[in-house]
Amino acid sequence: MSGTEPTPMYVQTRSGRMHVVTVGGHLDGPCLVLLHQTPRSWDEFRAVAGLIEGYRIVIPDLPGYGASQALPDNTIESAAAAVLDVLDELRVPCAHLVGHHFGGLVAYELAVSAPQRVLSVVLSSTPFIDEDERRRRRTAPPFNDIATEPDGGHLARLWQRRAEYLAHPDPDVQGRYVRDVLAHPDPDRGHAAVAAYRSEDGVGRYPGPVLCVASARDPRAYPRHDRIMAAFPQARQYVLADGDIASPETCPSEFARAVVDFHADVVLR
Repeated sequence: MSGTEPTPMYVQTRSGRMHVVTVGGHLDGPCLVLLHQTPRSWDEFRAVAGLIEGYRIVIPDLPGYGASQALPDNTIESAAAAVLDVLDELRVPCAHLVGHHFGGLVAYELAVSAPQRVLSVVLSSTPFIDEDERRRRRTAPPFNDIATEPDGGHLARLWQRRAEYLAHPDPDVQGRYVRDVLAHPDPDRGHAAVAAYRSEDGVGRYPGPVLCVASARDPRAYPRHDRIMAAFPQARQYVLADGDIASPETCPSEFARAVVDFHADVVLR
């Protein structure tokens, strides 16, 4: 563990009440913010946080997920603003960001809207949402939302659906996903926010260090992983050969090492 056990807290911000977990909160090291995918919670980064030392790690439940209050606006922009509000309340002037899938878009928006607050960005399985992608996503079928069945069959369907997107089915990872889905009143709400985002508006607006992490066994993200790279001429790429839709959980050691090595090589030298 990176100096201490995870410490949960609530932070009252301009955006509402946010649930935040910190690791190494007593440290004077740089702040590292970990941003989860939809419809997950801070729990997605539990293992990764335990493998990274020397940082003040901040893992929020993004608005409307986990134990954080939902926002009236279901947008990537409002989620990014809420994270910035958390950093303000915690008196963090600037931070390194790591985001996975939905969390990657939140990190992207934070970096391009407040570049002076962002020391570096790691974008894991992060889509580039342009008009073609918006159109494709608007007509896509629900991904997490499954109708409740009287015999509980929907639970087995959720369990199996997650297994289909994992390189190696893992009961613990599948169970944690199912719990987060069941806790959310609209588990596909985040996908609507993604489908409305305009990544192209942020091109060229963040000049700092960028690492794009691609998970080779993630069928939703990997076929388009080169598009987010093209948005940042300065970006480096790291491919998780066994990475999948849940890489922070299924290969946390390699994921954490990619972040630490990137910082050592590009950011902190």
